[in-house]
Amino acid sequence: MGTHTNSTTLRIGLIGAGRIAGTHAAAYANISGVKLAGVWDADFSRAQAFGARFGAPACKSRDELFALADVIDICLPTPFHVENIVAAAGAKKPVICEKPLGRNVAQCDEAIAACERAGVPLLVGHVLRFFPEYAALREIITSGQIGEPAVLRLRRVVCSPGAARDWYWNLEASGGCVFDTAIHDLDWLLWTLGRPKTVFGLGQSDASKMRDFALLTLSWPNGVLAHLESSWCHDRFATSFEVTGSEGLVECDMDDATPIRVVPLGGGGGTAGQVVPESPLAKSPYQAELEHFVDVIRGRAEAIITPAEARDAVELAELCLRAVKQREALELPKGKGAAKVAKTKKKLAALPAAHPE
Repeated sequence: MGTHTNSTTLRIGLIGAGRIAGTHAAAYANISGVKLAGVWDADFSRAQAFGARFGAPACKSRDELFALADVIDICLPTPFHVENIVAAAGAKKPVICEKPLGRNVAQCDEAIAACERAGVPLLVGHVLRFFPEYAALREIITSGQIGEPAVLRLRRVVCSPGAARDWYWNLEASGGCVFDTAIHDLDWLLWTLGRPKTVFGLGQSDASKMRDFALLTLSWPNGVLAHLESSWCHDRFATSFEVTGSEGLVECDMDDATPIRVVPLGGGGGTAGQVVPESPLAKSPYQAELEHFVDVIRGRAEAIITPAEARDAVELAELCLRAVKQREALELPKGKGAAKVAKTKKKLAALPAAHPE
């Protein structure tokens, strides 16, 4: 869509003054050529406290924020995404919006259409694409380093996202843990493997007991299976992945200080594995994501995540919720989706794997 500002400093207007807005504001403070121009929240006192913390004026109305900003960054609960995207697009402002794009496909379509009519970028914060481990895992799979992928195990669990009366526990509005945590991995799977064929799910949801848990199994036409665990029932945040392919295995556990490890199959000489030296500590993935979005808005880069892909993630998350509720395998309608996994381009040299007696 081209460059959307000619100013030396890109002025960011934040809608929302909660936790994720603070994460975005802290990231913007480390990006050159960017300034936090203002913040608006339905609770003006909250906006004032946020503005004092990050050195930005608190606005009394959304229109006041629009007048101060070149770009609008929406950090609100999911039910309020689409109306604010449409309003920002109507003001001809490029839009950054936290994931998910909407609670359902219809909301996504409305948001996408509004930005297309206005000719402004719509950039959705699927930040997992900017985590070094997950970017490295995708490269390992698509480059054929472990051969043809066969089985993936992904885990993303966390404690309750808020108190019993918080909006998260209106599960119809929030989508529960599937829309909060699993959607990160669902987007990554779409990005890496393309659209799955079927989804099966089991889970337990009880807002009165602050409990929400889902086990999802996705299958692709080529036989690849992915098992995904999503939860709001744990005492802390934890993620891990393991992918088995025809030529090896790759695994990572964020509780483990060891970097990603690729273990080839077969015999031969050499050492027992290849370490991928990637660390999330070099730069916040949120900063990397927002730096990329700034480059897209300035016309310096093509978006890594498109609105259509963000819509696909919502569509898949909706299907997962239906599968959990119905306890049966459901088929995802055919669509354009992401590119399929490339054929194996190269294989690791066969290395021995030490096995204890």
